[in-house]
Amino acid sequence: MPLIHVTASQGTLNKKDQDRLMPRLSNAVLKAEGAPINDPGAQSLVWAYYDEKPEGTFYVGGKNLDKTPLVIAVTTPEGALNDATRKSLVEEIGQIVDDIMGPFEGRLNHWAMLHELNEGGWAGSGKIFPLAGIQAAMNIKAA
Repeated sequence: MPLIHVTASQGTLNKKDQDRLMPRLSNAVLKAEGAPINDPGAQSLVWAYYDEKPEGTFYVGGKNLDKTPLVIAVTTPEGALNDATRKSLVEEIGQIVDDIMGPFEGRLNHWAMLHELNEGGWAGSGKIFPLAGIQAAMNIKAA
């Protein structure tokens, strides 16, 4: 049950590229969590947002940039990822961003930030969803 939040400056990606980016990121996170990518239950629980900030509002080292990087924040329940799956996920995110934006010369084209919510911290519809329940809903087989 990941939540993916991509932040970009307005116009960084056109709609076609946004539509290429978001499903690839979603599938990368599902794969890292061990969910079957083609499973409708797993797909229904991966939420992703592409959020644009006004042009001219991104700074690095105090300087406004014309060509801005993406910030990709991935939130998962605690225990959904381990060191190996985190590593493979950030590598895949890097490849996806390079494929869509191309690498930036001399600097990063994105930040990937992985956040975990403590057990009992994922909730909706007035209910807490423990990791085991989330994994069952996503048809993730215990390792």
